[in-house]
Amino acid sequence: MANPHENSARVKGGKPRAPSQRRATRESSRDESSIAVTKGGRQPLSTGIINSVDKQVRVTLTLPGELELFLARAVSDAVELFPNSLRAIAGLAQATQERWIAYASGSLPLPDGRTIQRRSGEYAASIQIEVSYPGGDTMVRYVIYSDDPKARWIEEGFPAWDMHKILQTSHRARVSKRGHKYLIIPFRWGTPGTTVVGAYTGRELPQQVQQWWLEPTRQSSIITGAYTELSVQDQQTEVTRFTYRWGDQLTAADVRGLELDPDTKPGKHLVGMVRMRNPARAAIGSERITFRTMSEAAPEGWRHPGLEGFAPARHAADWIEQLYPALMEEALNADVERLRELA
Repeated sequence: MANPHENSARVKGGKPRAPSQRRATRESSRDESSIAVTKGGRQPLSTGIINSVDKQVRVTLTLPGELELFLARAVSDAVELFPNSLRAIAGLAQATQERWIAYASGSLPLPDGRTIQRRSGEYAASIQIEVSYPGGDTMVRYVIYSDDPKARWIEEGFPAWDMHKILQTSHRARVSKRGHKYLIIPFRWGTPGTTVVGAYTGRELPQQVQQWWLEPTRQSSIITGAYTELSVQDQQTEVTRFTYRWGDQLTAADVRGLELDPDTKPGKHLVGMVRMRNPARAAIGSERITFRTMSEAAPEGWRHPGLEGFAPARHAADWIEQLYPALMEEALNADVERLRELA
């Protein structure tokens, strides 16, 4: 069998961590495709979320237009003039990052009720803050972004497509004795009440199957080692394969015993399920996986239905948009009052 961690899209998650920030004294010109969220005047908040140059998913925050224009042209130090406003915009950026991470990690359901299920944690960990000082009429800009390759399709989704195309490009493909390329593909299953995000979506364990695996006597399958062989696509490329010690497997009889039909959906898709554990990736825990073979010899089927986007960045931007006006107004009033006291 193939490595259960191969050919899968991993969606990261985890607890929000301290925000990482990248600072720059001046920002280079970027061609951004953003959907602006405005309250009149200059745009304090934008999300569009795909940058047309580097394909990042991002949310951008700046100060309210009139205040930013004033500070950018002020002779005095802006930090001394309006410290509360500058702290407020920094706090809003951090709150946006934390909200986005919460959605991405699955610790917070999306406003539409769906939950992104955590996988490797890479997506959530990729959500960072970049602070820049462009100059001109823009004094400071906070960009909350993800450069994870999966961020775009998690945000926007993707259309249906023929999965057989993978056989012509994947280094994981093998060749049968009859000369047909094939792939052994792992399908990961989510726990009840969650939505699986990845190349294989819509797979949620029935409650009775979840309970079956929670029996103390169930044995997990374990990755025990690895070896390499040359790719069938490119004889210059080495492919890592894995060896296993197999544990319990959900049989057709087991599925029938759980009052599901092993010959029709969803029961037939559960037959052969294993609980896989990789000691090298202990943080992920165990995963419920079934395996299916896609081959050139069987061109029917294997058409992915596509994925509706989850839009976690858009939801985070919509959330912070509701907080932005009141918090910035409060901060500005505090700065004005402070200047009056100093006058």
